[in-house]
Amino acid sequence: MFDLRPPARASFAALWVLGQATLVLTAGLRSDHIFAFRMFSEASTLDIHLSRDTKDFNVPAPRGEWAARDAAGQLRHFSWRDRVRDPVLESVDVPMFASYGLDAQLARLQHALDDVADNIEQDDETLRLRADVLVSKNGREPTAVTLLSHVRRER
Repeated sequence: MFDLRPPARASFAALWVLGQATLVLTAGLRSDHIFAFRMFSEASTLDIHLSRDTKDFNVPAPRGEWAARDAAGQLRHFSWRDRVRDPVLESVDVPMFASYGLDAQLARLQHALDDVADNIEQDDETLRLRADVLVSKNGREPTAVTLLSHVRRER
C-alpha cells in the first residue's frame, strides 16, 4: 500500500475522476461502447456465412468447416470452431442475437477472421478468409456486410 500526502491525494483523486469522465464521454467512439450506459440493449442480429479465397475461387465453408491440401498434398480438415470459442461468433450459418451490439460483434468477428487466418498453417490453398454477414440493427431491414481477413500470402 502506498501512502500519499493530502495534497497528492487530492491531485490523484482529480486525475482519477477526470480519467473516468474521459472514458465515459468517449465510449461512443469505441466499437464495443465500453463505459457507456445503455438503458436498453440493442436488439440486433447477425447471420455469418464463411468462405475462403483461394488462388482461383471463393470457396464456401459451410458450418465453418473446410478441407484443403497442405504443402505435401495431404488433404486436411479445418474448423472455424477449433479457434473461435465465442458463442455468437462460432455460430455460423444461423441467425444470432448480436450480444453487446452489432458494432462490437463485427469488430470481434474481424479479429477472429485474422486470428484463424494466422493459425491455419497447414492450409496451403487459402489466401484469406471471408465473412459475408447479414445484419439487422434493431429490427430494421437486413443489410449485407463483408469482412475479409488479412491476406495470408500471395501465390
